[in-house]
Amino acid sequence: MTNPLEQEPPLVVGVGEALVRFTARDHLPLEYASQLTIDVGGAELNALIVMAQLGCRARFVSRLPRSSLGRIVLAHAQRHHVDSYVDWDDESRVGLYFVENGVPPRPARVLYDRKYSAAARMRPGTFKWSQLLLGAAALYSTGITCALGRDVEEALVEGMQTASGLGLRCFFDVNYRAHLWSQEEAAASLQRVLPLVDLLFASHHDLALLAGGDANEQYLVDAVRQKYGLSLVVVRSVEEVDVSTVEVIVSAYADDGVARASARAVVLDAFGAGDVAAAAFVTEHLTGADLEDAVNSAARASAYMYTIPGDTWLLPTVDLDPSGMLTRRIVR
Repeated sequence: MTNPLEQEPPLVVGVGEALVRFTARDHLPLEYASQLTIDVGGAELNALIVMAQLGCRARFVSRLPRSSLGRIVLAHAQRHHVDSYVDWDDESRVGLYFVENGVPPRPARVLYDRKYSAAARMRPGTFKWSQLLLGAAALYSTGITCALGRDVEEALVEGMQTASGLGLRCFFDVNYRAHLWSQEEAAASLQRVLPLVDLLFASHHDLALLAGGDANEQYLVDAVRQKYGLSLVVVRSVEEVDVSTVEVIVSAYADDGVARASARAVVLDAFGAGDVAAAAFVTEHLTGADLEDAVNSAARASAYMYTIPGDTWLLPTVDLDPSGMLTRRIVR
């Protein structure tokens, strides 16, 4: 009989685009900034880094340019204990984005420069999915990857179909971004992808997009679960408490009811908090936690992300007060 303590942590394989982020120093507007800090972001890689810190094994699958910026992305993944499989591109570029962290009443702003990136050149047949998914528990991706183009979407579907055939679960975060595609384009693409999904992460707006109209959250979740045969849907929402504080609410809708948790944070940097919520939930879910523990960890980890500059969640080195952003359970 196998000793559970000797079993390897679950492996999650994520596929998507990673970008290099440039942030204006000292909260200056971009047009007045003389210094920029360099970081790496991207929904799937952000999430995998969290999973790697919280107890999963993580593998990132993507296409990158064979350049200094491409190597920055790879080094970032490796630094945070994420194994990577890269299809190197000699003729393309890495996506960039530029961030201005506002101070109330001035909002944060982001400027993307990602057209014609290497990741947008992923195609069906690019990856040997049966090898990349060997020994994995789940495949993870987002709607941002589908938005890169129909060929990229088909490459993801190829991976999801392989994962399903191997008995793996497919986790998917809708993560609709209006600057990447229209609602009509997104809805058409997601209708092709979601029948392969086991666990869906979404915002209220994402659910309305999938359901074809707005309504209260419970109605939208029920409609989307019924339409796509989803056993579990996790919804993250954010409410503004005051000009500098938000409350993160994470709700998990399952056959036997709803689990909900919330946490507050003072906002230093708003990027990446949704990726963190999904990743913390996935880790808890794959390692046997119940829904109450999973949503609690997801809400508090997500709230904590608002206090971290950049897109990369950092494992807290100290316990925080229970009324703060994290529970002792998250600190491992």
